Amino acid sequence: MTLSKLAKPVRSRINRRMRALLISSVFALFVLSSLAPGRAFAEDETKTITLDEAYRLAISSHEAIKIAGEGAMQAGAQVDKAVSQILPKLTAEGSYTAYSKQETAGAFVIQPDDASRVDVRLTQPLYTGGREWAARRQARIISSKSMAGQEAARDEVIRLTARAYYGVLKADREIEIKTAALKRAEERRKIAAARLKVGEVTRASLLRSEALLAGAQAGLISAEAALKDAQSLFARITGMTGAFQLVEPPVRAMGMQETDELVKTALEQRSDYRQSLLDEKAADEGISYAKSWFMPSLRFEGLYSWREQSPKTTFFQKESVSGSLVLAFPIFEGGLRYAELSEARSKHRESEFRRLSLRRDIEVQVREAVDRLEAVSAVIETYKKQLSFAEEDARMVAEQFKYGLAAIVDVIDADGALIDAQRSLMNATYDYELAKLALKAVTGRLGEEVMVRDEEHGLESGL
Repeated sequence: MTLSKLAKPVRSRINRRMRALLISSVFALFVLSSLAPGRAFAEDETKTITLDEAYRLAISSHEAIKIAGEGAMQAGAQVDKAVSQILPKLTAEGSYTAYSKQETAGAFVIQPDDASRVDVRLTQPLYTGGREWAARRQARIISSKSMAGQEAARDEVIRLTARAYYGVLKADREIEIKTAALKRAEERRKIAAARLKVGEVTRASLLRSEALLAGAQAGLISAEAALKDAQSLFARITGMTGAFQLVEPPVRAMGMQETDELVKTALEQRSDYRQSLLDEKAADEGISYAKSWFMPSLRFEGLYSWREQSPKTTFFQKESVSGSLVLAFPIFEGGLRYAELSEARSKHRESEFRRLSLRRDIEVQVREAVDRLEAVSAVIETYKKQLSFAEEDARMVAEQFKYGLAAIVDVIDADGALIDAQRSLMNATYDYELAKLALKAVTGRLGEEVMVRDEEHGLESGL
């Protein structure tokens, strides 16, 4: 057999392996190319978030609500601790004693070699001047206050979420205004350069256009930085990750009431005011608790004892059961009880002053929120007119500058007036929505409305 005949099968096997490797490589490249766009899309996917969704995200993830929830849980444990002081206590105790030697006195054994003992003791307070019951009532009041504090934390998170949400929308709208201003500045710069070439304007006009363009670029950069800051704050409050786009909230009608009625509603629904009322009740129970220390206490004690000795002493008793009524009356404790009673009464007066102060603050907050809402509502129409006039003026001056009928200074003034009008209307529009939310917040209705809408959304999702 020649060498060429031996080489043919080898080349054939090599060719088959090369073809298989080539097919595998092509298939792998196809799979990777089909998956890569999907991964890129997943990485670059932008989430669309509504205001109600932002509320739900913040409520479910914000640490302030979780901290308040832990506080409510701890307050519930305090109630259990207070109840435990009313219930009987049962304890068991065992001991073993080894003596150095057995002691006898004639035929009597007075000390064994070793002894064992088991005691089971039952203690039940019968009367303590109402101390345990006052502590129980106070613990329940504090638990209710903690629940109200959880609602207050939720309402505060909702308020912060709304401000951050509209802050992002305002920053986004600011970029639109600055981008439009930059485009107008670029157009004016081109016009000024073209007119300079034909000798219609001086170089000073071109330099002013360049300065206006640079200012517009700087303004856009600042607006983009402000948007990033606003988005970071929103992501911090809601726990959002990745890119997101916020949706303009629908305009919801808000029925107005008399200011006095709104104040009354706030005093009924504000969780912080309910907390102050509960604080006052808890302080009142604190006085009852302090007074109870001046009263005698009566408790029952039951004891079962089992004993074993080796050897047994002469008068050994294996088991015994006894019951005792223990009456204790405090006589002198160095003035401690009087100091505690004075402290409890001072805390009660302090809670009254805090509640009165908060009540007056709420009245002022409601009136300020109403005035703010009315003021912002009144200026929106004025800003709309201002924007209409500024747009018309900017358009006319731009046309006049294009044909040499207006100076660059006129263009700068008109453009500045247009930007101011756009920003004023934008701020007033969003401030009006924030003013409505602020009025709902100071009257205690914001959190309730958000939770109602969340429940409705859950029902719709279930259907």
